[in-house]
Amino acid sequence: MKPIPITPQEWRRVLMFALMLIGLTMLPYLAGWLAQTDRHVFSGAVLGTEDFYSYIGKMRLGARGIWDFYLFYTPEPSDAVALVFLPYILPGQVVGRFISSDSPALFPALVATYHLMRIAFDLLLIGVLYQFIAEFLNSPRQRMTALILATLGGGFGWLLTFVNNNWLGSLPPEFFIPEGFSFVLLLSLPHLALARAALLGGLLLLFRAIEPNQPRWIVYTLGASICWWLVGLAVPFYLAVIYCILGAWGLTLWLRRRAFPWTLALRGGLVASLTLPLFAYYTVAFSRNEIFAAWSAQNLLPSPHPLQYLVAYSIFIVLGFLAVRWAWRRGIRQPRYALLLAWVAIVPILVYLPINVQRRTAEAVIVPLAILAAHGLARLLRRLRPRRRARIRNAVLMLASLSSLVLLLTLSLGASGGSPPTHIPTDELAAYDWLNQHAPADAVALSAKLTGNQLPAYTNLRPYVGHGPETLRADEKEALVQRFFSDQLDEDERSALYASVNIRYIFYGPTEQTLDSPNPEQPQWATDLELLYDADGYRIYGVP
Repeated sequence: MKPIPITPQEWRRVLMFALMLIGLTMLPYLAGWLAQTDRHVFSGAVLGTEDFYSYIGKMRLGARGIWDFYLFYTPEPSDAVALVFLPYILPGQVVGRFISSDSPALFPALVATYHLMRIAFDLLLIGVLYQFIAEFLNSPRQRMTALILATLGGGFGWLLTFVNNNWLGSLPPEFFIPEGFSFVLLLSLPHLALARAALLGGLLLLFRAIEPNQPRWIVYTLGASICWWLVGLAVPFYLAVIYCILGAWGLTLWLRRRAFPWTLALRGGLVASLTLPLFAYYTVAFSRNEIFAAWSAQNLLPSPHPLQYLVAYSIFIVLGFLAVRWAWRRGIRQPRYALLLAWVAIVPILVYLPINVQRRTAEAVIVPLAILAAHGLARLLRRLRPRRRARIRNAVLMLASLSSLVLLLTLSLGASGGSPPTHIPTDELAAYDWLNQHAPADAVALSAKLTGNQLPAYTNLRPYVGHGPETLRADEKEALVQRFFSDQLDEDERSALYASVNIRYIFYGPTEQTLDSPNPEQPQWATDLELLYDADGYRIYGVP
């Protein structure tokens, strides 16, 4: 049985919901913009500022006319690799056609482009997500319920913010795992929104390709492979997740039908094999490049405690359990229903595999969970009187959306404060602009880690330390920076530090002055350096 097509009236409701949802995601940014003063300027970030600056820095690479990515957050030189972070480098190339890389106007132009990308990819994701949901649910009410759960839904993770427990942790998974939940993704990560839309789009095309007596199966197969190439270009590791999902789907279908699913194996296998060259390219490129291999090894994204996942997905688990039999029964004739169960079953295994990016393997699992939960809720409501159904449904949706609403409120209040890290002092921007105008591109600057995180976004320079995963041995370098600015290094040690990675500049602002310097006004380390810039509490020194 084919799914009932989506009506134009449904699409209008989806569009209104999408616009409302994106409007909600704009509230923290609006609060940050309104909190600007003559002394502090809004950066454009309200969540994950460290990664936000790195994405703007990648866009700046494109604006400089550079296509191949290299690690600019670490001072060690490395070979560039093509097709890495292309969703950011490509838009940067477009912006760079109109604004030069040494112009102060480049940063706000890149930030505006970033948010335009976020809005566009969020709209794309919501549309593809609804189409994916409609493959399983025929009722428009159930479809909208699943859409709300998949975009805003969470569990009771927000309660963990009131718990002080070292072994469990207090930060809700809904707040920091965009792979497992959608709202944090819609708020701040356009490349992940693009990747998820392409992942679901590829599955939709694969559904068509494996239909019985499908004369155009090869067209759908090629279309699915193009979608998953787009996934790989956005987030290479997601290709491995797709392969695991396909394997689990095939195994579940085999168990359900008690016959090997040849159509899925051959046509799904063909789609996967067409993406293997891209996956192999990334694997070889990262393994042969020592700097990239070290970056990949220290990019640690462990899964939280299992109880955190249970709390965060509690509503989905309870309601979804009521729909397991429904999906299992339909899986005998409609293979896509077996995917729902397979996907949900494989993720608890994937997120605790002994790899360094555990929580990334939960990518998009919220989607099958939302579909099962929406159908389970509908089955539950059938037992109630008609007058109570709407109330219970709305109550469940509100309860499931609390984590997203708490996150939204927290970010809005934080951005309205008008202080770092969401806002940057105008005097600091002037110092960055001076560096960008006078220092050669890719020159290494020594500063505190927070300053180093911002440098590649505002300038064409490279920091000594500036980003956790993307700075090699960041903890070791941060400790050395602490010793440097607190005058614990002698002259020979300072010279060795400068020569180790060809440090050309020392950035000395209020952040650096707080690093336990015994004499912030006249530090000992500055005696043998040339003062190049001194204004409004910010100094820049040149290293001979």
